[in-house]
Amino acid sequence: MSLKAIIFDLDGTLIKSKIPFRKMKIRIVKYLREAGVTPNAISEDMMNFEIMRKAVEDLKSKGFSEEYIEKVINEVTRLMNKVELESADDATLIPGVPETIRALKSNGLKIGLMTRSCRKYAEKILKRFGLLRYFDAILARDDVAYPKPNPSHAIELLKLLNSSVEEAVFIGDHWSDAECARRAGLRFIWFRHDNSHNWDPRVLKISNISDVLEVVKKC
Repeated sequence: MSLKAIIFDLDGTLIKSKIPFRKMKIRIVKYLREAGVTPNAISEDMMNFEIMRKAVEDLKSKGFSEEYIEKVINEVTRLMNKVELESADDATLIPGVPETIRALKSNGLKIGLMTRSCRKYAEKILKRFGLLRYFDAILARDDVAYPKPNPSHAIELLKLLNSSVEEAVFIGDHWSDAECARRAGLRFIWFRHDNSHNWDPRVLKISNISDVLEVVKKC
């Protein structure tokens, strides 16, 4: 089956993010503990989605109402969005990104974006670098009930791109990207910035984003 769509991650794949993730996590954890989450149930060493999952489980076990938990989730979302948007103007493009995306588009491929950042941040970044017009579909953290690594994030985006898992490739730089692709049955290209990790030898890897052009010719 021929390739129809290319899905990109954002932070670390298309841009060098300046999001202060540690600062974000400290704010989130502090707020959640004040909101009633057991202090040792969450920590800044967890990923954000793990923090939220543990926090919701903890609040439910304590009998907090669904309405209260929803308010807590909404406030955490607001905190995350605020930190992300504050950093948007400091982000820089990964070398070769504009040329690569234009080339893929000129070859008739649909382009999608799947990110754990919020939509306003993603669109602001893409507009700033003149890339938004090349994307056929965007699914950000706040567009879905369960962001990646949950495979439903990828499945929902594929529907918007009118593509099957066999007709698409996902490119990302993080283990959560690889896990999302694996669980969705989606082909994955790992954008590896250096050789400091023992990556799974079975996973296709690239070190320059422009290498995508050669890889997709073989798909």
